[in-house]
Amino acid sequence: MGNNHTADRHGALIDEHTLDFLHKDDRDALHTRSEVGSLRATAHFLWEVDFSAAVLSSRLNRCLAAKGLHAIIAFDAQLDRPLLLKAIWLVETQQWTEVTNALKLAARRGFCQLPITLDVADLQRHDSKQAYLADVRVVGLWKMVGRHVNFGGSYGRFELFDQPGGGVRALRDEPGFELDINPPLPPAHPYHPHAINDNPPVRSSIHRQGDSWMAGGAAFTHASVSAFIMNTIMFPPVANRGRTPCIAVNRHAHGGVLDGLLNHSPHQPPNRCTAVMASRLDSRNPPVEFRRLFLTPFNGPFVACIDLCIFPDTDIMTLCVVTNEPPVGDPSAAFKDRRRATAPLLPGLVGQPIADMVVNQQEAAEEEGADDDDGDGGEEDDDDSADDGDSDEGEWEEDECADVDGDIEGEGDGQQQQQQQQGKTSFKSRECLDAAMTQGMRVDGWMECGQQAGRSYVCTQPAQLPLMT
Repeated sequence: MGNNHTADRHGALIDEHTLDFLHKDDRDALHTRSEVGSLRATAHFLWEVDFSAAVLSSRLNRCLAAKGLHAIIAFDAQLDRPLLLKAIWLVETQQWTEVTNALKLAARRGFCQLPITLDVADLQRHDSKQAYLADVRVVGLWKMVGRHVNFGGSYGRFELFDQPGGGVRALRDEPGFELDINPPLPPAHPYHPHAINDNPPVRSSIHRQGDSWMAGGAAFTHASVSAFIMNTIMFPPVANRGRTPCIAVNRHAHGGVLDGLLNHSPHQPPNRCTAVMASRLDSRNPPVEFRRLFLTPFNGPFVACIDLCIFPDTDIMTLCVVTNEPPVGDPSAAFKDRRRATAPLLPGLVGQPIADMVVNQQEAAEEEGADDDDGDGGEEDDDDSADDGDSDEGEWEEDECADVDGDIEGEGDGQQQQQQQQGKTSFKSRECLDAAMTQGMRVDGWMECGQQAGRSYVCTQPAQLPLMT
């Protein structure tokens, strides 16, 4: 007692006897993370006691459990000591919330199985801590986990690709797939005051085309890297997709409940929502903003959300509900009778009057739209076909509630002329709303004219899209 004995390596001899170490399995928990580094460099005799690969692996698993990550992320059991120490640092010091939410969403949509297992290649995406810290946090983490999200088919995996000299591409290592991370935003931009340093806004022109990806055309500014990631995960089609027709609503009506939702930070989900995704079509003048509010937990049996489109220079906005809850009953029944678990989620968020207006409608037909009106002789391309049963759930910024002023690339006039030649009355959607407000009518929504990067819509019947004031 009171005597100290030091040695420069493990297996030290004391009075010609080998020293045996007796300790509990979690003895290494006595050391802080910084102490682990110091002791590994100075107390070599502890290497096989507190710092063997097996002990470090055990410590890593305890770190995962303490952070609540053990059901989402695992690490290859064959990692060596340096990589185990890197993994421990990543788990203990980094915030994983945005990444784990995206992985949960991907798992719910069938694009990965949890927990994903990070291996040597994943941990070697960054040569050093300095290389990792050179990226914004969410990008740095997604570089390691993204390839585990497999969309299948020609969509491939959700990888991020480093570019020589800096920069990153998403999904395809091809020109046009670059991400503009933290682009300069004017002070008046709605995302400017809410920008987060380690999860900043992203500008991208990546879209879904058919059963793959395309780049170019309209560029969207996403409120954060995580918003871009989750929006991309929502792009590929899944089974059981269903949605309500859109309704047009004055954002200040019914006590301003919708105005309250829109005044929330683009990063902070309102009460009763799991998450929020916000994007803005800044290339349009005036810009158009979109928000998707998730109504269901990421570990639930299905994904349901409300899609909001904010019209420029007006108090009118549109909203619809999208879900992949398995439908029941007669296909001609109201949405509330077809998607019985989704419909009750709305009143608490938007109020009963707006909820009733949405869910009492008949579910939007998948064949709705003008896929044969795009000049292709009646042959539907994969991008605009809505007859495959698991269509465009993810394309919320190009959905019926979203393209508010015709084609997002400014080609609406040609499409309108084409529709008029086919005997249909054509309006830009803003004109539809103005007409409805003037005449006090309920205006039908937007018949789709398929295009590659964007879609335009024409008003065909004054009877289905409710205008609430």
